[in-house]
Amino acid sequence: MTSATLPTARKPLLLWACLRVVSIPVALVAFFLLSNAPPITSWRRLLAPFYAWDAFYYVAIVRDGYQAGKSTANFHPLYPWLSAVVNVVFREPLLSLLLVASVAGLLLAQAFYRLALLDCDEQQSWHATALLLLFPASIALFVPYTESLFLLLSVICLLAAREKRFWLAGLAGCLAALTRQQGIFLVIPLAWEAWETLDRSWSNAIKRLFAIALVPAGYAAWVFYRSLAINDVRPDFSSVQKFIYSVMLSPTTYEILDQQQFLPPWVALWRAAKVLSRSGTYPAAYIDAAMAAVFIGMFVLGWRQLRTSYRIYSTVIILVSLSFFTGPVNPYISLPRHLLLAFPVFIGYAARQRSGPSPLLIIVLVVCQMTVLCLFVWQKWVL
Repeated sequence: MTSATLPTARKPLLLWACLRVVSIPVALVAFFLLSNAPPITSWRRLLAPFYAWDAFYYVAIVRDGYQAGKSTANFHPLYPWLSAVVNVVFREPLLSLLLVASVAGLLLAQAFYRLALLDCDEQQSWHATALLLLFPASIALFVPYTESLFLLLSVICLLAAREKRFWLAGLAGCLAALTRQQGIFLVIPLAWEAWETLDRSWSNAIKRLFAIALVPAGYAAWVFYRSLAINDVRPDFSSVQKFIYSVMLSPTTYEILDQQQFLPPWVALWRAAKVLSRSGTYPAAYIDAAMAAVFIGMFVLGWRQLRTSYRIYSTVIILVSLSFFTGPVNPYISLPRHLLLAFPVFIGYAARQRSGPSPLLIIVLVVCQMTVLCLFVWQKWVL
């Protein structure tokens, strides 16, 4: 890297650091503005703003491990297990989770910039990385959630595949599948990239098969662990819906969202439209719908600039995300965070632009992101 490109290459790291620093006082102020906020009696109270929603389950896994019949079985193991290792030193599960997420987020900022450089110039790559970090739902990168680790591993998977390092790509995809359910879909762009590098000859593609197979193997390992260690797998093949919620996902998923269903995306969209059009809908549902519409709009606008493998992967992630209907009060809980996993969308959209984001746009996006952080802390919006 030349000295001329170094300042641009540093921008993603600087932006991530600024957001990491800003998010902490914003979360603290939001939390202690609550009328029932506890007094600060120890340094652990300063972590309280981040103890919300899915963080409850990750803390439980770090502290107690997986236990039979507990809804923690719905959460893939790599993130809490890495945090459990860190917890050996710090003896505070929530802090350990935040540290792992923060380190992964920092590495993600640089890795994603490198991935974008394969298809964009420096300014467009900076634009793509800034959009990834600043998208309102990307506040998930700064709380104790899996997104930063999953996105880091997914970016490494695609970056290694583009560089024809398929064993590394398969390993990263395997680890991503051990981090989130959606990791299994990385097999699609990985297989396509292998096909492209071998002149679309399946006879030669067999050489890459074992590396690609590491991705579903990671998911299968998690299913076997749930089955053998915590007796959580009770296969039901009577329908696709029952198979998903008895094998691919833990049956205890219904304890978290008891009305969720996996439906064809057009059916789920139609039901969601009816929910959003009537009174009594949870207000946060409109925030989810607005962010989802913006993200899908970026996907449409950036379609022509995306590689074929990125198009396929992003389409699958978006359709799967739209297929999870979560009930008649809030039909798409956490939809923007799930869509965020289609991260190549930011590369495609930025490739349309001739310059990086303006300072005004960055300020507006930071304000939006910190606003949703406050809603997360107040538990008025489900991240």
